[in-house]
Amino acid sequence: MLALAPPAGESLRTAATLAVDHAGAESNTCVGLARLGLQVAWVSRLGADVSGDRILAAIRHEGVDVQWVERDAQRATGLMLKDPGAGVQYYRRESAASVIGPALLDPVPVADARAVLVTGVTALISETAHAAGLALLERARGLRIVDPNLRLGLWGSSRRAELVLAFVARCDLLLAGIDELVEIVGAEEAGRAGRAGKVGAAGQVIDSAEPLARRAAALGPREVVVRGAGSVGVLAEGSWIEINIRRGAAVDPTGAGDAFNAGYIAVRLRGGSVSEALDAGTRCGTAVTTAVSDTSAFPRQLE
Repeated sequence: MLALAPPAGESLRTAATLAVDHAGAESNTCVGLARLGLQVAWVSRLGADVSGDRILAAIRHEGVDVQWVERDAQRATGLMLKDPGAGVQYYRRESAASVIGPALLDPVPVADARAVLVTGVTALISETAHAAGLALLERARGLRIVDPNLRLGLWGSSRRAELVLAFVARCDLLLAGIDELVEIVGAEEAGRAGRAGKVGAAGQVIDSAEPLARRAAALGPREVVVRGAGSVGVLAEGSWIEINIRRGAAVDPTGAGDAFNAGYIAVRLRGGSVSEALDAGTRCGTAVTTAVSDTSAFPRQLE
């Protein structure tokens, strides 16, 4: 979708100019993976409008294959407005992407891909998009990756945990925020835990993300990554690894999770260890927060 944002330090109410960019969880991750040298394709729908033209050109310029992006002459490209301090507003209802369906995947060689990624936004924007996400995971023969990306204000947001759970049950690698896991698999571990201070974005105090990760793994994923406010942990092959992270001052934190995902996935697809992937993910996530854009500050190499 198209993204509009005021310059750093200004607001939508007072800014005389706005930066124009593209955004979206899957496309952000595609750009990050392409910058790190992987062969990547983005499958989606855009309006047959100037916003769609701009997005398609920008993502193609990043080296992402866009041959399976459909254009819609009847529906507009989605829009996101960023307002620092006030949050993000989405205009996706009746957008071109909202009518994505399983048929979009028919010409795509999904079974040949080493990995596929879908997020909870696809699960929540419409019933047909949810079906498309399920179809992607069912047709894939490579690594199946899901980021729950739970959002409000979408078609399925009132039952978002239920809808995204269907994706989680079909994935191999789950990349989630700690608050998302609390919502998806239940918060009873938080009640048992002490007050060690790992706080999810929704305000729950969690003694350890490990029990949540193990409950999530019982649903189907072989590897579960849990991003918290002060740490990131991974459950892989039955072992739990956790590192502390330090968040500096951010120009704009939007897109940091997508950037983390790209760094983590890139290392794991190349055979790197969980520790190496965590390091890459945290560096990529930190890098993108230094700019208003979701992707402009994403690194082009990990060395």
